[in-house]
Amino acid sequence: MDSSNLKRNHASSNFDQRHILTVSWVYDLPFFVKPGLRGSVLGGWQFAGIMTSQSGVPFSVFNGVYGDSAGLANGVATNGVSSGSFADRVGDPNAIPADRKYDPNVKGPLLFNPDAYAQTQGLTYGNSGRNSLNMPQRTQVDMSLYKTFKPTEKVDLQFRTEAFNAFNHTQFSALNSWVDTDNFMRAYSAHLQRVVQLALKVVF
Repeated sequence: MDSSNLKRNHASSNFDQRHILTVSWVYDLPFFVKPGLRGSVLGGWQFAGIMTSQSGVPFSVFNGVYGDSAGLANGVATNGVSSGSFADRVGDPNAIPADRKYDPNVKGPLLFNPDAYAQTQGLTYGNSGRNSLNMPQRTQVDMSLYKTFKPTEKVDLQFRTEAFNAFNHTQFSALNSWVDTDNFMRAYSAHLQRVVQLALKVVF
C-alpha cells in the first residue's frame, strides 16, 4: 500500500494454506464374491473416494469509501487495488453478532464481525494490515462406485457413478471485504454444490 515502506506489505501470500489433509481410499465391496453368474453380474463393485480438508486462504480488509485515506496517491497494486488503504481494526473479527449473522433479505451469511472494522483515521494506511484474516476452512468429500465387466477376454467395460461434494456442504469461497459498503463481511459466492455423473469406459 505504501511504496515508501515495503515492510508494511509483508504478510502471508494470497494462496497460503497452512494445512491441507488429503485421504483417499478404494474398497472392494464384499458382496457376491463366489464364482458364478450371480458373482459376475452383482459382485466385483468397488467403492472409492477422496477427502480433502484445508484451511482457508488469507484476505485483506480494505477501506470501501476513502481508498486513499493517507492522501499520498503513491500506493502500489495489491490484490487488484491501487492507491488504497486497509481498514482499521477496532474489535474482534470473530465475535459475530448472533442476531445479525443471517439476514432473510441477503443470501450470504456473515462470516466475520463487521463491527470489528472502521474507516481509517485521516492520513493513515489502516492498522489491520495485509491478509490479516483467513477464509473459513473447507472439507470436500468426493465418492465413486464402479465395476468392471468383461464381455469378452480382450474388452473391459467399466461403469462408474461419481459424486463430487457428495454431502453437498455449502463452502463459501469469497466475501465482501470493503468496510462501510453494503453486505460487508457477508459471503457472496461458494464452491460448487454436489455434482453427480455417470460414466461408461471401454478398454480394448
